[in-house]
Amino acid sequence: DFAEGNIHHKALLISMAVCSILLTLFIIFCYFRYKRQETRPRYSIGLEQDETYIPPGESLKDLIEQSQSSGSGSGLPLLVRK
Repeated sequence: DFAEGNIHHKALLISMAVCSILLTLFIIFCYFRYKRQETRPRYSIGLEQDETYIPPGESLKDLIEQSQSSGSGSGLPLLVRK
């Protein structure tokens, strides 16, 4: 009985040690990844404050109509008669 309890105790200690080492490595990995992202420059889309996405001479309505009428399967669905 004592020998089996000793084996279970050792197995518990070994598994706890492995889990704590893995957790420590994971925390270190997350820390360095966070620090690396912090030093990277932020991406910008390169637009000035007064620039817009809508080209001159077109309205938002024109862009919506153009997006609904181009491409496969776009536009209003046709009704199917039985």
